[in-house]
Amino acid sequence: MKVKLAWIILVVALVSIAGIVVPRLKYWGPSSGPSASEPARTEQATPEATVGTVFQMTDQGGESDNPNDVITDRLNYAHMFEGKNMSPDEQKFADLFWDNQRSAAIYGYLRRGLTTSASITANNITGDSAVVSVAMKITPNHHAEWVDSTCTVELKKRGSNWYVDELKSERAPDGVFQKFKQATGSTP
Repeated sequence: MKVKLAWIILVVALVSIAGIVVPRLKYWGPSSGPSASEPARTEQATPEATVGTVFQMTDQGGESDNPNDVITDRLNYAHMFEGKNMSPDEQKFADLFWDNQRSAAIYGYLRRGLTTSASITANNITGDSAVVSVAMKITPNHHAEWVDSTCTVELKKRGSNWYVDELKSERAPDGVFQKFKQATGSTP
């Protein structure tokens, strides 16, 4: 009888410990970012393809004389930030980034300026990192004229796919995601 009681106590203790440890395992590994075993995607085969897809999905109508014509968002950055209830387009956009918070922060930033007419002007690939320079048009406030602007997009490669890690511009020289983290006190 004592042997059975010892085994029962041991099983209860292990189940209790597993209930605490198992949910926290996801924070111990590198699973918060993209997986190295993900299949290759055409839209992420090169840094240029990834950046082009980001700006294509963000641009919502070109350079209308009235920026209010392009003000309505197709994507909901709150869904992307939480990683829940995402539409197929929101999921496709979020998949281009290292994590969901980055996709939401950078999408919100680009949409605030109504970014349009983006074109890649240069790139620099070093191993599994890349920096892509982009020329674009923005409207600093939604009632101003379109102005020329530039930014750089930093990417990382995992497996065969490239992912956006950061976007830097004149308004966010340290990076949009870095600025977002400082403002919210969040960490991915």
